[in-house]
Amino acid sequence: MKQALFAAVSVIALAGTAGAADLPRRMPVPEYVAPAFSWNGFYIGGHTGVAVGKTSTSNNAPYGGFDAGVPVSYNLNPVGIFGGGQLGYNWQYGAYVFGLEGDIGYLGLNDNTSAPPGQYVSSQYGWYGTITGRLGVAMYDRLLTYVKGGAAVASITNSASHLTGAGAFDPTDYSETKKTRWGWTVGTGFELAFAPNWSFKSEYLYMNFGRHSSNNLDGDIFEHKNQVHTWKVGLNYRWGGSAPVVVARY
Repeated sequence: MKQALFAAVSVIALAGTAGAADLPRRMPVPEYVAPAFSWNGFYIGGHTGVAVGKTSTSNNAPYGGFDAGVPVSYNLNPVGIFGGGQLGYNWQYGAYVFGLEGDIGYLGLNDNTSAPPGQYVSSQYGWYGTITGRLGVAMYDRLLTYVKGGAAVASITNSASHLTGAGAFDPTDYSETKKTRWGWTVGTGFELAFAPNWSFKSEYLYMNFGRHSSNNLDGDIFEHKNQVHTWKVGLNYRWGGSAPVVVARY
């Protein structure tokens, strides 16, 4: 009797275990987690701002360029509104953002001065471009602060002369050089993403085009130094970013 009862209990227990094994398991519910903002990808945009040129023109030995016989130097600081566009690409690794950027635009700076006794200098800055690398840190997710540096190029015209007593240019004393000048540039700025693909930027950039010389028909030598400071604001549209991250919740 006892053996029969034990056998019946065992059969019931096994049947219950098998039934429990056949019950469907609770599957994890996928949860969509909003991705962190990413600066990865190509971008294109435009900018405008204020440019300040700094041009120094001096006569070289034997110092006859201004008919002075002594070293003389004149400085010009043309100021104007400029604008252009930019194109670049960013790679983000954690909080660090590396990028390449190219700018192109028009400076439109122009200034001249006449100083007694009859000296004249002028400078003009036309189109410009830069090719730079950027290194930034993403702060508060959508705020990028960065530094940049690289090559700069611009169309620059420098003129110098001694004027006649009537205030006219003497062709033998007049010197002008108009060339595409290469130099270097450094700058810093920040970029704020206010939408998934749109960002606002503010940037300071310094460009140095070195020194070069020009001659007049009398054989006098002038030396010109050209620099430009710019501050600009801009708007960028970016392609790229991260796809949503799916995490299984149990």
